[in-house]
Amino acid sequence: MSEKNSVKVHLEFGEVKVDFEGGVNQVLESILRFLAKICPAIEIVQKITYTPDIASIINNIAGIIEITEDGPFIRREINLSAKNAICLALLGAYIGNRIGKLPKDTLSVSELSKLTGKARKTISNDIPDLIEDGLVEKVSEGEYRITQLGIRRTEDTISAIKEGQASVTRRR
Repeated sequence: MSEKNSVKVHLEFGEVKVDFEGGVNQVLESILRFLAKICPAIEIVQKITYTPDIASIINNIAGIIEITEDGPFIRREINLSAKNAICLALLGAYIGNRIGKLPKDTLSVSELSKLTGKARKTISNDIPDLIEDGLVEKVSEGEYRITQLGIRRTEDTISAIKEGQASVTRRR
């Protein structure tokens, strides 16, 4: 990780002292876990708030998405609706960007089509519904990003895939 993206934090609570160093999201997650142990009231707040757990998401998408320099590739044998595939690809872009593998966390319609195996017309037709539902946002002309709500809902899709509730076709 480059020095530019590295964060160092020192916390003291009474006699307890702790240092955190790493990426912004990693350090933030570590701080929140630490504070939840020290301050039970924070744990109550965490029960009603959602913050994507990058490490957990990475663990859960293993075997479903591979992040390449060209973007997040969804395994072809996983048969998803276009909307779920779009969200999964955008989640892959989000994760790829957070771990430094991808330069941006957005994808274009062309990239979404290529990475999901869905037709460009299908992608173009489904994006407005995803935006209306708050799962995806348009960030610039032709570029889309997954929202926090989209990440949360896509985690449910990933769970369904892992539990065998989503359609997975086997190639011979």
